[in-house]
Amino acid sequence: MAASEQPRRSAGRTIARNTLFGLGAQFALRVAGFIFNIVVIRTLGGEEFGQYSIVIAWASLFSVVGDLGINQYLGREIARDPKKADELFWDTVALRFVLALIASIITTVGAALNGYTGTIVMAIAIYTSSYFLQAVLAPLTSLLVGNERIDITSAMTVVTQVLFMVFAGVFLFLGLDFVWIVLASVINLPLVIVLQYWAIRRNNLGPPRFHINPRLWLSVVRFGLPFGIVQLSLSFAFRVDTIILSGNVSDEQVGWYNAAYNLTLTLLTLTRSFNDAILPTLAREHVLNPDSVRPWYYRSVKVMLFLGLPIAVGGMLTADRITGILYQPDFAPAAVALAILVWDIPIVMYHSFCGNMTTSIKREGSAARIYGSLGIINTLLNLILIPRFGIIGASFATVLTDLAGAAQFYLLFRRHFGAGLGFKRLARLAAVAALMGLIIYALNLLHVFFLVVVAISGTAYLVMVWYSGAFSPEERQGLVSFVKKRLPARA
Repeated sequence: MAASEQPRRSAGRTIARNTLFGLGAQFALRVAGFIFNIVVIRTLGGEEFGQYSIVIAWASLFSVVGDLGINQYLGREIARDPKKADELFWDTVALRFVLALIASIITTVGAALNGYTGTIVMAIAIYTSSYFLQAVLAPLTSLLVGNERIDITSAMTVVTQVLFMVFAGVFLFLGLDFVWIVLASVINLPLVIVLQYWAIRRNNLGPPRFHINPRLWLSVVRFGLPFGIVQLSLSFAFRVDTIILSGNVSDEQVGWYNAAYNLTLTLLTLTRSFNDAILPTLAREHVLNPDSVRPWYYRSVKVMLFLGLPIAVGGMLTADRITGILYQPDFAPAAVALAILVWDIPIVMYHSFCGNMTTSIKREGSAARIYGSLGIINTLLNLILIPRFGIIGASFATVLTDLAGAAQFYLLFRRHFGAGLGFKRLARLAAVAALMGLIIYALNLLHVFFLVVVAISGTAYLVMVWYSGAFSPEERQGLVSFVKKRLPARA
């Protein structure tokens, strides 16, 4: 009864706060990471960067075994009932240590059996030590996520990446090879664990007293398994292309592809912050009022298309200029891959959001089936296309796989929420993005400076969207009110 008497937190305000903190952290992180990634690529060169990409792809693929989705399950359960932390936290930590041991053996032995060189296998073995550190760090993160403190987790993400860049930067300055860059991604984690533990204690969020009950482990794995299937499928979607490429093309070409792919991931900052913020809050809202979740779906899809479509169109038409500015001339082939992969941005925006929505409304089983099918589709497409078309085939396989996932999620939420997306208004967004593309094409023909192209086309897009009717009068009024509330008051 006491819980019901507490003032109800505003879903919109909580999501906005967590999104802004996440966005600020992600923006700082992505800018720094973007610059550092360019330094790494330029310093290592195409071949060594390709080997580094193979290590990260292989180890990340099997790291799912060390989790099996139990941390996402823990975060969701704490969001729905904070007392669940007392029951599940330490069992999750202990269980993850057991899974980390299994995962590290599978990852390292599998790499050796796959025929990778001794240097790559050694680097993979070094990376697997992070599985044991994540056994502590990931449950601590779930405590924060479940209590809707995405602001803290965002800050910790920045700290983690900054420490990695400091250590890796020192190793690069000393002229060491890619194995040391892998080591840099491990040695930063103990300090992050200490800082995150301190933040949790300072905010009175736990952790609870030590207590384990191994009899719970089987049920925890069972409930976490749908999340684990999603994670495994996403790992295949993000990493299997690099693994298959490594067996069909040179390490240098693997480096070209990953240079383009990393650029695409950098542009997903906005939606990732929103997706991280929305999960725990909508999980709480769904318990209190399931119908309140529906409007968030409709509005979010439109905003994602509003952001994603111009990035895709502009990125495709300026891919050669982007890679020419950022990388050395020998990375020019990456432009073709980037022109294709950039179309993955609006698609991934949508189905990543939908994946988090299914967790919030307890439909993770449906998401697991969708993502499971994507893992199969992506693997088959890469096996078919990469031997024939190399990195171009891998790029098309990525986009087509995510398009299949977006279609399945659309059908799922069409059945669950009903009609309401407003395709006429969405079509106007697409038409405006196409018109913006024509402006970019004309400016490219005139050899206009790249940043001027971005400024002119971006401004034209915003003006055309405002007057196109893509947003309803109510939505436009809401945007105006949102901006006015955040402007400084006049004297």
